[in-house]
Amino acid sequence: MWAGTSALQNIDHALQNVRNETVRLNHQLSSLTNSMAVNQRQRLALIEKIAQVRLSAIEYGELNASLTIADKQALETLKLRDQALIQVSKRVDTLNHSVSEIEVGRESLLKSVNNLAQKLVDVEANVQAQLSKDPAFLAQLEKTSAANAVSHEAEQKVSRAQVDMDEKAKPYQEDALFQYLWERGFGTADYQAGFFVRFMDTKVAKLINYNQTRVNFWNLTEIPKRLEDHADHVASLADDEHDVLQQLELDALEKAGANELASSVGQARDALDECDDKIETLENDLNDAIAKRATFISGEDSYLKKSLSTITRALESNNVAAINRYVLATHSPTDDQMVIELQNIDHQLGSAMDNLDDVKRLQQKQSSKLSELESVRRNFKNARFDDVRSGFNNQSLLVDVLAQFVSGLVDGSDLWSVLKRNQRYRQTKSSPDFGSGQFESAIGSILGEVVRQAGRQSRRQRRSTWNRPSSRRSTKRSSGSSSNRSSGGGFRTGGGF
Repeated sequence: MWAGTSALQNIDHALQNVRNETVRLNHQLSSLTNSMAVNQRQRLALIEKIAQVRLSAIEYGELNASLTIADKQALETLKLRDQALIQVSKRVDTLNHSVSEIEVGRESLLKSVNNLAQKLVDVEANVQAQLSKDPAFLAQLEKTSAANAVSHEAEQKVSRAQVDMDEKAKPYQEDALFQYLWERGFGTADYQAGFFVRFMDTKVAKLINYNQTRVNFWNLTEIPKRLEDHADHVASLADDEHDVLQQLELDALEKAGANELASSVGQARDALDECDDKIETLENDLNDAIAKRATFISGEDSYLKKSLSTITRALESNNVAAINRYVLATHSPTDDQMVIELQNIDHQLGSAMDNLDDVKRLQQKQSSKLSELESVRRNFKNARFDDVRSGFNNQSLLVDVLAQFVSGLVDGSDLWSVLKRNQRYRQTKSSPDFGSGQFESAIGSILGEVVRQAGRQSRRQRRSTWNRPSSRRSTKRSSGSSSNRSSGGGFRTGGGF
């Protein structure tokens, strides 16, 4: 079985690979964007040279002033852009370093939690070994088992009686005349009617032999009710016996020092949860900073848009159109070569734009993949799958699915489903089903069905005496409780384990 901590390490490794690929694509986007900016300025310079060769002095003077101003404005805007990009890149590096540092700290905290948890498991194992030889405990265990058996049988009788009643009651329920008299309470003190209605109802009752039929139907409906009352009574007795048994376990655990140890586990787990909260906050900040930087490196920031807009407006002037007319009308090889260079630059710009769109799509997919894997890892931690007793079957499958996720063949929901399906809690020296633990949900499904059918209230909830890893969500709900048994299940004094 693959240990939960090992599985988490593999998820962290996959997460780092996804981040590295995201950084690589970011660098590629940045290179393409910078290349496009250079090509635009080269294009501007070539047009200026062509104009200098072919336009008249007056025309060139007007065009040159326009192009020079545009070039200077664009250059100043790009300088501001470089400064802004440096700032956001520094923030990305700082946050990335902080995430790496705190994740190293989390590994140390998790090791501490699991070491304490193992000590608590060992204490529980010793207590269970002692109780298994304690005559008083064994006698109470036998009483509890017998009481639960009686309760279980009573619940089954209720279930069978309910099914039997539903079947046998159909003829009565389908008899319209009988149902009319039954609902009016005919033949009972609740029946009220005037002389004429009473006279007609009596006629109908004689016609269908209502009095005898009513007694039969009443007996049929009363049997499940009386069985339910009996089931409730014996269930309450079974709960009382269970409470006595569990108190023996709690007293033994307290005597063995489990309370203090459980409190230490809870405090360590709280510290680990706080660390996970910090990691989540830092990762959110990091993702925001990466997204902001992505607008720069993909050429979608306001600085580059303003710079390109300035150049574009200059290139779209009427004088630029005049350059093309002059070049076409002459046979000079000088400006013809410049025009070829200009066409090459235009071709490079077009190719760069297509490449930029392709890399943008890849970068967006990679960013989405990064968010999905962060969500899977967060769910993994919150579910306590990194607990000392947590493990995973089919290690090779999990490794393959992780690789497929990184390759883009499966998504985050598929990965999480595989993890949940293969997660198991390994057998330890301490058994969660020891003593009262075996009765925690022994009749829950039967009782639940009866409650749904009859609309009764369920017996009081039973919780395990012994520690079981509970999800972070249920642990948070139980925080602040003074009871040793919380809603997350398991013996606990400090919460969190």
